[in-house]
Amino acid sequence: MQRLIAIGGCEVLIEVEQSFDPDQSAGLTNYVVRYSISRHDCQPIRDNLFSVHSYDLIDGTDYFHNVEAALGYGEEKAGNDIAILSQEKTRSRPDKSTYS
Repeated sequence: MQRLIAIGGCEVLIEVEQSFDPDQSAGLTNYVVRYSISRHDCQPIRDNLFSVHSYDLIDGTDYFHNVEAALGYGEEKAGNDIAILSQEKTRSRPDKSTYS
């Protein structure tokens, strides 16, 4: 399952995939989520990276047991990353008036 959303000038692709854990309880379907972030204006997200990608995410130590919960978690985490990346970009580019 995939969801493509926009957050603060960025495009976020969230992907949910079934996890095949050999220790999983019988009859219980487990999911992991990951996301990729790129900018609408095709500028780098960080340094010279035009996109950033998460690793497979679970909720704490547990897998997600439904797709919607996994998508929601991925969206929340991507939003947090975008906020952090935006702060880093602001700090790395001081306002021109600082040097006037």
